[in-house]
Amino acid sequence: MGYVYAVLWIFIAMLLFVRFKKESKIVYPICLYFLFLGGWWLANEFISEDLLKGSYSWILRAVSVGVLTVCIIVYFLERKKFPSAGKMKEEEKEE
Repeated sequence: MGYVYAVLWIFIAMLLFVRFKKESKIVYPICLYFLFLGGWWLANEFISEDLLKGSYSWILRAVSVGVLTVCIIVYFLERKKFPSAGKMKEEEKEE
């Protein structure tokens, strides 16, 4: 069943990169994270040790927190760079 998850993570990464790369720069770290997850799940199937338990799970959690932190920073930097984009979307909703 882990193969399905590995293929799913890699498929999502490819889909995000191909389809949404022009939307925001936040897509790039998310794509890399999903590729990492696909590799992690695939390695979990081939290695005799369980990579989702024990100390290996803490490595996965640390990477997840790191990627989340990078995504939050990129989001707020883009928001500061283009503050009018959010206001335009709010004005469109009101009309």
